This record gives sequence, structure tokens and C-alpha cells, in this order.
Amino acid sequence: MSTQVSERPRILDLDTDVRFERLSPPPAGVERIAFLAHWSPTAQQSRSVSRLIAELQRGGYRVVVSSTSEAPGEFGFHPEEAVDLDELTIIRRSNVGYDFGSWAVAMNAFPDTLGADKVLVLNDSLVGPFAPIDHILRDFETTSADVWGLVENDQFISHLQSYFRGFRHGVLTEAPLAEFWRDIRVIEDKLELIGAYEFGFTGVLTANRFTSACFVHHREVVRNGLNPTAAGWEGLLQLGVPFVKRENFKLGNKYLTDAHRIPEVVRERYGVDVFDWF
Repeated sequence: MSTQVSERPRILDLDTDVRFERLSPPPAGVERIAFLAHWSPTAQQSRSVSRLIAELQRGGYRVVVSSTSEAPGEFGFHPEEAVDLDELTIIRRSNVGYDFGSWAVAMNAFPDTLGADKVLVLNDSLVGPFAPIDHILRDFETTSADVWGLVENDQFISHLQSYFRGFRHGVLTEAPLAEFWRDIRVIEDKLELIGAYEFGFTGVLTANRFTSACFVHHREVVRNGLNPTAAGWEGLLQLGVPFVKRENFKLGNKYLTDAHRIPEVVRERYGVDVFDWF
């Protein structure tokens, strides 16, 4: 960590405005837990968020939502998605620290779960899943690696994209990873944060000889140097990743030239209107 970053306040020291909107503590000895970093403009949640939570719960995961949403009122979920509210925890926190801050706060709230055999760390930046994700969870749960990611990306440096990663065999309790998450700092600039914590995480893995694996490697969908979730969005769908990154719908995305095709392709493959999932 650079001196400039290390001089900034830690999220866990700063973020005192934390409350449980819904609390369903994971049972002792839980084997599967998922920490979902979240933000929404309203209390009513999108179909994507609702479906993702329901799919994780169906796969046996206790889900902890760590949200920076400032929307008043309790969260409501899409009526067609089977979210089990009795087994859902929702943390509401101040809007600081981006996703890495939300994950740090959630892990700090339930430290006894970090030794679980299967820990997923996700965010809500995906549209979908438009289909079941059993095969993705199975790939994670059968890996022999310490750290797993849905998609490997070599844009800038090779790294596991942070929006869907998993940790096996209680590796989050090992000192280098425990320290990484405890020491997340306030970084306002998003590009600087990505450099420090998404790319920097790769350095932690390499320096400490943790092993890693992925569901999709960038070479399966794009040439070197391109972002697979942008330039390779259709290839990811073909390889069984039933999501599209929400950022792909932003105007002026310089890494994406065929965004106009996404609604048609999603409709043909899954029989849904992608805009119903925002």
C-alpha cells in the first residue's frame, strides 16, 4: 500500500453509522455465505438484485447485503423473485468506501463466518442473472484454488474481477487476507481505488502464494488487453454467464461498440426484456 493511501482513514474506524435493517445471523459453522455490496436509488429493489439474492439462497448461501443506499424506508424485493426474508441480513451504512468498504463492513460484522469453506463476495453491478447459476456455484465449490473469480481480466494487469469472487477453505482467516480487508481505506477517486484494491489484491495473492482460478478466462472471449465484461459480453453469455454488466448500457462506453445488440441477444437467449431487470 502506498504511503498516500495508508495515511487515509480506515473504513472500519470511520464508518460508525452502521445499522441492521434486517438481521438473520448466520448459524455457527455456516459453510456457505455471500457478502453483497449494494446501492440503490430507491427502497424497491430491481429484479436483478432480487433474483441474485434468491439464486444464492437457493444454492444454500446465507446472504448479507451491505448497502450504502440512502433511500428511506425498508427494502422491498421484486414480487416474482423468491427472496427468503427470514434468512436475509441487510446492513445499512454511510455512502463511503465504495464496494470494498461495504465488503469490509460486512465481514467485520460477522467475523466468525470468515472461516467458512465457501465465501462469496459480490456486488450489484450486474443485470441478471437471467437463468439459474447452479453451474457457476458448482464451479466455485469444486475448485481446489484458494481464491476463485467468475471472470479473469487482463486489462492493465491480470486480475479476478471484483464483482463476483469466492474464497475457499477458510482462507479469509489467514493473516494477509484478513489484514487486506481490515485495512480498506477511504479512497474517493474510483480509478485510484481500483488500482489499490482490485489490482492490488492480485499483488497480495501473488506475494503470499495463494492459488487462484476462474470460471471464464479472458482469452475465451476477447483478445489480450480488452475487458471481457465489455468487449466480450456476448461470449460470456455463450459460456454460461447469464449476466450483463450494467455499465455496458452507459452511453459513451469506449470499450463497447455493439451495446445496441444486448437487448435483442438477451431476448433471444433467455426470453426476457433486459430493461425489466434494472
